[in-house]
Amino acid sequence: MPARTSLLVAALICLISIEGTVDTHAETVVAAPLAQQLAQRVTIYRDGYGVPHIDARDLPSAAFAFGYCQCEDYFWQVEDSTIWALGRYAEINGKSALESDLITHSFEIPSRSRTDYEQTAPENRVIGEAFAAGINHYLATHPETKPRLIQHFEPWHLLALGRRVYLELSLISNQRRGDFSPEAASEINQQAGSNAWAVGPSKTKLGSTMLFINPHQPWYGYGQWYEGHLRTDDGIDFYGATFFGSPLLAIGHNHKCGWSFTVNEPDVVDLWNIRFETDRPNHYRHGDQMREATLWQQEIKVKGQPSQMYTLRKTHHGPILKENSDGTFRACQCANLYEHDVLTQLKGMLRAETVHEVRAGMGLKGLPIFNTVSVDSQGNILYLYSGSVPRRDPSFDWTQPVDGNDPRTDWLGLHSIDDMPQILNPPTGYVQSCNSTPFTTTDDSTPAPLDFPHYMVMDKHDDKRRAKVSRMILRESQDLTLEQFEQLAFDTRLYWAINELPNLRRHYERLKTSNPDLASQAAEYFQHFDGWDCRIKADCTRSTLCVAWYEELYGFGYPAETLKANFVSQPDLKFQALIQAAQKLQANFKQWQVPWGDIHRIQRHSNVANLVAVPLTDRKPSLPCLGAPGPLGIVFTVYYTPSMYIPVLRETRKQYAVVGTSYTGVVEFTQQGVRSKSLIQFGSSSDPQSPHYLDQAQLPSEGRMKDVQLDWQQIRAQARRSYRPGERN
Repeated sequence: MPARTSLLVAALICLISIEGTVDTHAETVVAAPLAQQLAQRVTIYRDGYGVPHIDARDLPSAAFAFGYCQCEDYFWQVEDSTIWALGRYAEINGKSALESDLITHSFEIPSRSRTDYEQTAPENRVIGEAFAAGINHYLATHPETKPRLIQHFEPWHLLALGRRVYLELSLISNQRRGDFSPEAASEINQQAGSNAWAVGPSKTKLGSTMLFINPHQPWYGYGQWYEGHLRTDDGIDFYGATFFGSPLLAIGHNHKCGWSFTVNEPDVVDLWNIRFETDRPNHYRHGDQMREATLWQQEIKVKGQPSQMYTLRKTHHGPILKENSDGTFRACQCANLYEHDVLTQLKGMLRAETVHEVRAGMGLKGLPIFNTVSVDSQGNILYLYSGSVPRRDPSFDWTQPVDGNDPRTDWLGLHSIDDMPQILNPPTGYVQSCNSTPFTTTDDSTPAPLDFPHYMVMDKHDDKRRAKVSRMILRESQDLTLEQFEQLAFDTRLYWAINELPNLRRHYERLKTSNPDLASQAAEYFQHFDGWDCRIKADCTRSTLCVAWYEELYGFGYPAETLKANFVSQPDLKFQALIQAAQKLQANFKQWQVPWGDIHRIQRHSNVANLVAVPLTDRKPSLPCLGAPGPLGIVFTVYYTPSMYIPVLRETRKQYAVVGTSYTGVVEFTQQGVRSKSLIQFGSSSDPQSPHYLDQAQLPSEGRMKDVQLDWQQIRAQARRSYRPGERN
C-alpha cells in the first residue's frame, strides 16, 4: 500500500475510533479537516452533459468526491433513500410509509448495520467514512440545502442502504412482497426489469465484442441511476452508473471489460409457518428442541401522529411478519442479507480485465441476486445466473411456506457460483438477458433445466417477449458496428404484433362468416393495421391502437403476457376488445387515430419518490417518447401512466413515462481500445434551472446516445467546469 494511502487510512480509522464519543456538532468539526484533506486529493471534471469525471489519487478520495457530486446533482434523493433505509420513512411521508418502516425494522436493517459496520474490513470502513464525509462536506459548503431529516450522515448508513435495497429487490423478484404487505405488491413495483446483451467477434464488423446495458428501473425513487466516471492513481478507470447513495459504480466498463445486471429470480427468500407453544407463547419446537424467539420494542415515528411502540419478534428463520388464520405465525428470511459484502466485490470488479475476473467477483455474492452479462477485450462473452441460493431439502415445495418447526426445512448453506446456470462464448456469438429464464439465453449450448435443483431458478419457465425479440434481433445481426448496435438499443419492433397479427387476420376472415356483425363493427379498426411494419414511430397511429388493444386483451402493466381467460374461451371477443380500445381512444382524444408521440410523453419532476404521487400534468411541457411496455416484446421498453381524467383533481389524458429504459449504454472493445455511448433518461441534474435537467431526454427519440469521453487528456481539455469538492462557482 502506498505511503500516502496508508496515512489516509490511519487518519480515517482514527476518526472511526472516536465515533460515538462526541455529539453531532463535534463530529462535524472533527470531520472538517479530513474533508479538506480529501478534497485536495481529487478533481471533478464536468462534461458537456454535466456528467462528473472524478480524478482521484485513491479510491477513498474518489468515494468522497462521488458522494459530493451525487449531492450536488440530487441531494434530495440521497437523503430520501437513506431515510427509507433507516426505517424513518414514515417521519416524512406519514402513515403510508409505516408498512415499509415496519419491514425495515423487522429485518433489523438499521440496528444491525450500525453494529455490523464496525466489523467490516478496515479498507471498506475507509471508503464508507470517505463517502459520508463527501455528503457532509456538501452540506457544510451548501448551507442553502436544508435536509428534511438527516443533518449528519454516518458511514454505516451506506451498509443499511445496501441491505434495504437488496431486501426490497429480493422480496419483489421472489414475489414475496405481497405475502405480508399487499399494498406493496402493485403492478408498478413489478415493472422494474432490464435488458442486457453481449455479442462476440463473429457478429461484429471489427471482430470486437459489444455490450448493451439497459436497466429498466423506476424513474423516481431509490432505484434511479446516477452516471459517473471514477479514476484513481492506483489503477481504477471505470465509467458507468449506480443508485444514489452508493460510493462505487455498479454497472458499466473500464478499458478492458464491462458488465451489466438484470433482475433474476433465484430463490433467495423463503417463508416458514411456525407454531408457538400455547402455555409459553414465545417458545416454539424445533424438532426435539425448544427454542425461544427474540422480542424487542421498536419506536416508529409517523408524521402528524404520536410515536408508536411496536413489539417485534424473530426466530432462527427470520422475523415474524404476520399471524396466519390457523394460529401459526409467518417468518421470512432473505439469504445472505447480513453477510453480503458489496464493497469488496465491486472494488475487485472495477479492476477486472476479463469476464473470468467478473465471474470471480460475482462468486463473492456481495450482490446476492442478478443475472450478469459481461464482455472483455479478449473476445469473450459471458452470461451468469447468480444468486445467494440456499441449499435445501428438495423434498419440500419451497414455492410455498414450509413448516418452521421441522428441522428438515433449515437451510443447509449456500450454493457456490459453480452451481449456477452460465454460458461462456456460445457458438451463436451472443447472449441476452431480459428478466427471463436462463435456459433460453441464446439459441444453442444453453444450460439444461434438469441439471439444477428444482428450487434454484424460480423463473425457469419465464421466456418473456423481450427475450424473444432480443434473440430474433441478435440471431439476424451480422457485421455490427457500434453505431448499428446503438440503433438496436432503440429498436421499436413489437414482437407481439409481428407474431399475432397474421393469426388475427386469419381469424378475422373466419369472423366475416361466423359473426358478420362483429366483423363489420371491427373492420375499420382492424384494417388500419394493413401494411404496418409493426414498429413504433412518433407519427404512427397504428402503434397507439395496437398497444391499446393489447392492454384490453392482456391487461395494463407488468408482466401482462398471459391472455385473459375470457378471450381464450371466446376468441371472437378479441375483436370486441379492439372496438373498445378504439372507443376509449376516441373518448380520451376526440379521435381514435392518435399519433403515438402525441400522447406518450416524458415530463420530469424533482423531489418526489412515490411514482403515484408524481404531479404529471398535460398543462406543462413534455417531450415525445417512442418506448413501449415490455410485455409486447420491445427492446426500447418504457411503462407509462394510464390516461386519467378527473375534473379538477387529475387531468392527464396523455400517458407519461415513469418506469423503463433509464441508464443505457453500448460499449465496444477492439484491439485499438474501447468506445462507448450512454444516456440517462432525463439528465444529470435534478435542478429545473440547470441545463442538464432534461438535456438527454430527447436523445432516444432521435435514436442516439451521447458519446462517452474516456481519454483523460480530452476530458480535462473539454470540461465545462473543473473543481475540487467544496469549491463554488
